Amino acid sequence: MSSAAISRFELIKDILIYIAVSDHAVTALELEERVVDMARGQVNYLLRGLLADDYLALSQKGRSGAGMYIATLKTKQLFGIQNDK
Repeated sequence: MSSAAISRFELIKDILIYIAVSDHAVTALELEERVVDMARGQVNYLLRGLLADDYLALSQKGRSGAGMYIATLKTKQLFGIQNDK
């Protein structure tokens, strides 16, 4: 596996774990500030893919219109997180 593929895998893993263990819906801005070192457009691109593949769900839109993401049962099961939230 190429180093670029490994880096992308680790990036997606970090995003999914952060959202899965969070006690609130997460925005792309929060991920940009706390998890990843990339532009928000790139973060939104990854989030759209994770939404399409059913790893994330769109919880609601924030006051600014930004999407707020939560982990799906699929993601919680992947990381062994109890569905108590």
